[in-house]
Amino acid sequence: MTKIEQLIIKLFDDQDKDYLTLKFLKKNSQIKKILHLTDKMSNTDIKKKLLPHVTNAIRVVNGYKSLYVTRNINDTDLITNCIQKKPCSLKQLKVHFPIQSKDLVKLVSQMVMSGQLCVSFTVESGINLSINVNKTEKNKKILPEIQTISDSEKMKEAYDYVGGGNSFVRIHAMRDYLNWPRERFDQTLEQLTRELTIQLHFGDPSVLTEKQLKDSFLDDEGQLCITITWRHA
Repeated sequence: MTKIEQLIIKLFDDQDKDYLTLKFLKKNSQIKKILHLTDKMSNTDIKKKLLPHVTNAIRVVNGYKSLYVTRNINDTDLITNCIQKKPCSLKQLKVHFPIQSKDLVKLVSQMVMSGQLCVSFTVESGINLSINVNKTEKNKKILPEIQTISDSEKMKEAYDYVGGGNSFVRIHAMRDYLNWPRERFDQTLEQLTRELTIQLHFGDPSVLTEKQLKDSFLDDEGQLCITITWRHA
């Protein structure tokens, strides 16, 4: 665990939270000094400073309105821990949570169906969420697979969102949308390629910026792949 990760974990503990916005990190003088942060830095700038210090204790993720740093736990645990501390409406959860809205709604729906969450409805706040205190440990173990969305599914969602209906979608744009560690993105891309789920395509590198080139993908033969298409059964 890096020094920065230790400081962020302590911040989580002090705030009794599993996640914080990147901008909140600037309030900590030690983090600010080590990362050379300034008050005018954007989330993107803070992320660039932070990522070299991230190993396996924390994650940097896209939320509804901001970039967040979270404990390195799965998304369902983030939801459970948050609602356990303070039941809230789905709308309230969405606005200040480190998961993008579409993924959050899907996860919450799965957790309701598996019995982990209870829902109630009011005119004022719509769908209200709380922990199902009657859920037994035995039942939790029966449905382990429903708790998470696979990386393959998340990549397909990124493909659909970034592509907007187009068949050929730029890899660098998907990488930026998912905001995953590089190794996780590349491994998922390689897995989908082996499974013949997607097809990688070369292209003219001159149309891309230096950053876009870096965020594209080199295949096993060292050829630069710029776009992918999703094969349909």
